Amino acid sequence: MHAQSADCDKLILMDTFVELLTFLLIAIAVAPLLLLALYVLADRLGFRFADRLLASTVWLLTLQWITGGVVNIVFGLAIVALGVWAVLHAWPAWHGLLACLLVPFGLWRTWRGITVLKASA
Repeated sequence: MHAQSADCDKLILMDTFVELLTFLLIAIAVAPLLLLALYVLADRLGFRFADRLLASTVWLLTLQWITGGVVNIVFGLAIVALGVWAVLHAWPAWHGLLACLLVPFGLWRTWRGITVLKASA
């Protein structure tokens, strides 16, 4: 009975971690757009702090590019690993041929992530 409770706690912890990570990635994606809209409003109303908002927007956009590059690299490598695993364990053989398509897609996504990181540096 106690082992079941520990497994349930681990699942709840993992669910919470995935939810927090999802909210964090959404916030990183949306925050620069919201800050840019706030900058436009402040600039139109003539507030002096509008230039500081624009500088913060640039910083958040850089953070967004870096995060996107890292996510592309990590998930690209995960797709490559999944493709290799699926090729080695696929039955019937045509499933393995379909799984071969995952490898170049994962490599392309990894390359795209590296390119984005180079561009944001």
